[in-house]
Amino acid sequence: MLSIHFNKQVFINALKTNKSLIIYLSTTFGLMLMILIHGLIQSNLKPEFFLYAVLVSFAFYAWDVVDHKHRKQQKAQLAE
Repeated sequence: MLSIHFNKQVFINALKTNKSLIIYLSTTFGLMLMILIHGLIQSNLKPEFFLYAVLVSFAFYAWDVVDHKHRKQQKAQLAE
């Protein structure tokens, strides 16, 4: 059996530093898995659905990054 070494501390540190990225990557993975299962059940699996899932997840991630930067600037302006 193949043994895979996994350093838990590296994973935990990555979660602490990139919380929003990890959330959107796991959401993208979950969305793709749901699309795959639904497509297999309904027999209408199309590659475009996976592309849409990636694009939507990227759009929400970009929105979160812009919103975070805007809120940070707004707080700095109010503090002055």
